[in-house]
Amino acid sequence: MDISIGSNQLRNTNGIFVAQDQDLIKVEQKAEDGSILLSMALYNPAGSQVAKLERNEWSSNDQDRFELRAEPASVTVIDNTLKGVVFLVKRNEENGVQVPQAKFYLPGGTVSEVTAEHWHVGNKMELKDADLDLQGGAIEIQ
Repeated sequence: MDISIGSNQLRNTNGIFVAQDQDLIKVEQKAEDGSILLSMALYNPAGSQVAKLERNEWSSNDQDRFELRAEPASVTVIDNTLKGVVFLVKRNEENGVQVPQAKFYLPGGTVSEVTAEHWHVGNKMELKDADLDLQGGAIEIQ
């Protein structure tokens, strides 16, 4: 699956985002209609897991902190406490998806933020205008 993240093109991924040796996010498309399925472990700024989404269904979501808006062509997770978009993924015209906006926390509390211009993770990683072939592998967040 090709995934556009901000201004970055990540080609031939398996749709999985890995952080600290854990599968953090998985983006899938249904074979029959191309609709998007999102699985994601959600953390707070202190780095504690506070919710878990599995294929567009909440398996845990303490105090309904997060809201899911799922349509066939897009999935958006919203943080009702911090009042912002956690993760937005949309089907694109080609055979893949795009993540134009995101702001989520990793285990340990590091923030990962995607804007139209870049993808920034804490003070360690910033990708801007990258074009990478991951040869069927996962997207590693460091």
